[in-house]
Amino acid sequence: MTKNNTSRFSNKDYYFLAIGAALLVTLLWSTSYILNKMAFQHHIGPFTLAGLRYSVSAITLVLVRLILVNRNSIAPKRRVQKGTVRIQLRPYYIVILGVTGYLMAQGLQYSGQMLITPTQTSMILSVGNTVALIVLDVCWLKELRGRSSFLGIVAAMAGAVVFYFPWDFERTHFGGIVLILTSCAGYAIHLALTRHLLKNGKANPDDLVLMPMGIGAIGMLVIGLIFEGLPSFSWPLVGIILWLGIINGSIAFSLWTWSQKHLRAYENSLINNLMLLEVAVLDVIILHRNLSVVEVVGLLIVGLAVVFVQIYSHLKRPT
Repeated sequence: MTKNNTSRFSNKDYYFLAIGAALLVTLLWSTSYILNKMAFQHHIGPFTLAGLRYSVSAITLVLVRLILVNRNSIAPKRRVQKGTVRIQLRPYYIVILGVTGYLMAQGLQYSGQMLITPTQTSMILSVGNTVALIVLDVCWLKELRGRSSFLGIVAAMAGAVVFYFPWDFERTHFGGIVLILTSCAGYAIHLALTRHLLKNGKANPDDLVLMPMGIGAIGMLVIGLIFEGLPSFSWPLVGIILWLGIINGSIAFSLWTWSQKHLRAYENSLINNLMLLEVAVLDVIILHRNLSVVEVVGLLIVGLAVVFVQIYSHLKRPT
């Protein structure tokens, strides 16, 4: 009796593990804003950078899988449980996930980052992703329940707006804003579809990372090479690409996809909003940004809203 209890995680344990994994991923992704700006200084185009980053991520995942398969072939074969079925993900799902999650969500986002600052990018993504996901949830997933969840999301969005009030975007930055808002639509579609496939048992988590990432990486590289040309590689640029690809790419996306299996889509989105706080801290530490009183108030509103929704959602879950 005790053995069974200690050898098995409860749903609550997986829930907290998923939150911890998602938080770690947001921290890694927050460093990408700074690293992208450093990479752009080496005269590399946004689609080329994104394509190289996710090409490295896809290659890393392939190598890891080959190592695991080789180890499993050497190790004694385990008895396969009856009823275990390998889920075959339909090809058009792979293409949709690759286009929306990488070509749109990442390629367009990188293009926008060239035109506006990391903190402006983070703020627009925080608000845009949340609004886009709410629209998809109302029309499709229908996971939001209760007025408190909506109030928490609205509060998080309001905090993001307060943080950057008054908005001071020059006309030259308008293109960056449009590109990033368009990337938000791709992100929301990718997140909602991933959640739908996992929730309904139509896909394995691993299949939702490698194949779509490969399609997106190839697409971004083709666009980058055609419209941006080959960059002039240097050791710092190569190091940034490898870090973005291996750590912030393959490892982070695998953890994020796994967390989606145990968290609802809007919970993932709210945790993702913490990047607004994390990017701001990185701006202060690395880029020496000064925060005003209004900006600090905005950060507190976003942070408290995210914590409230997480705690409220957990308490309302059936035991």
